[in-house]
Amino acid sequence: MIDALSALAGSELYPFHMPGHKRTSLPEDIVKNGSWLSEVYTHDITEIDGFDDLQDPRGMIKDIETRLAGLYGAEKAFLSVNGSTCGNLSAISALVSKGSLFLADEGAHRSVYNAALIGEREILPLRRETIPGTGLTACISAGEVETKLREAKNKNKLPEAVVITSPTYEGFIADTDTIADIVHGYGIPLIVDGAHGAHYTADKTACFPRLSKKADITVVSLHKTLPAMTQAAAVLINRTDAVREIKRWINIFQTTSPSYILMASADACLQVMEARGEELKKNLAGELERLYSINPSLKHLYLTGNEHVGKYGIHDFDKSKINILDRGNMTGAELYDIFRKRYRLQPERCGEHTCLMMSSIMDTKEGFDRLIGAIKETDATE
Repeated sequence: MIDALSALAGSELYPFHMPGHKRTSLPEDIVKNGSWLSEVYTHDITEIDGFDDLQDPRGMIKDIETRLAGLYGAEKAFLSVNGSTCGNLSAISALVSKGSLFLADEGAHRSVYNAALIGEREILPLRRETIPGTGLTACISAGEVETKLREAKNKNKLPEAVVITSPTYEGFIADTDTIADIVHGYGIPLIVDGAHGAHYTADKTACFPRLSKKADITVVSLHKTLPAMTQAAAVLINRTDAVREIKRWINIFQTTSPSYILMASADACLQVMEARGEELKKNLAGELERLYSINPSLKHLYLTGNEHVGKYGIHDFDKSKINILDRGNMTGAELYDIFRKRYRLQPERCGEHTCLMMSSIMDTKEGFDRLIGAIKETDATE
């Protein structure tokens, strides 16, 4: 797709079609500093001859989806340019009938609750535990799923699916394989909102787990933790009888005017992962090991997460989600402001006592140097 868009941009083919910018440069006397946007415009098209159709892919987009399935070890993969939101809405709509019940993580993304709203479905909540002294919520335990399913069955209100979030925003990973076995024992499917785990591929590598192959549907946001543009996501399917219905709902929820820029970024992301994915993961693992090694020297701040594995339903922890906990007098919001304003490091978000920094395979040694320095200085001056 990248090659085809580049070839089109350099061709003499005149666009009497959408989009309205006509692949031309913006008037510089009106749009100041818009040269970078003009470059993007030259590669931005709609569905024209030779560029496939996301609603019914048979060419280059189908190739992207085939490679996505290969990367994650899924039976089938669909590309989403409407983020994991589209994936969650589609998976739930396909597997849970209108007006029915499903079990869902009480800390689930709003798209899960919107799927209930749209389909007049009822959610039976799965409870997460809060990790003492941190303000962080953990993840759904296998025991919680077993208990809620048994109670529902005894009341003749067995849900049609179970939806969990793993990893969580803060990097806590559920025991998805065990949960899948429990859920399948009741004859229902498991949907995993894995938006923050796109870097978990078919096999366990470096310090990252493998993506569970036992979940029926897993939704991942390529853009959150891999080098793809915002909104690029994928729906991974290991339940062949659901493929057609999920695709139908993806086409309902997803735009009929998909961005080829976003799809090309998914192509680029796959090229990076196919050529150097393992190397880049190992590099990130090394930088994270260097970062977490400063923990013993800190008096007030602490990089928390790994010590909670085996408790609160946490099966594993993703160290690339850097939760900086203040054990002194500062709030998470104060830490956030210090890192952003004093050290020019933009955090992802803050909690009551924590500040979350998200890393990825595209981070640099220099970036980690700055973060380590900022944490040490902040700790020393608190």
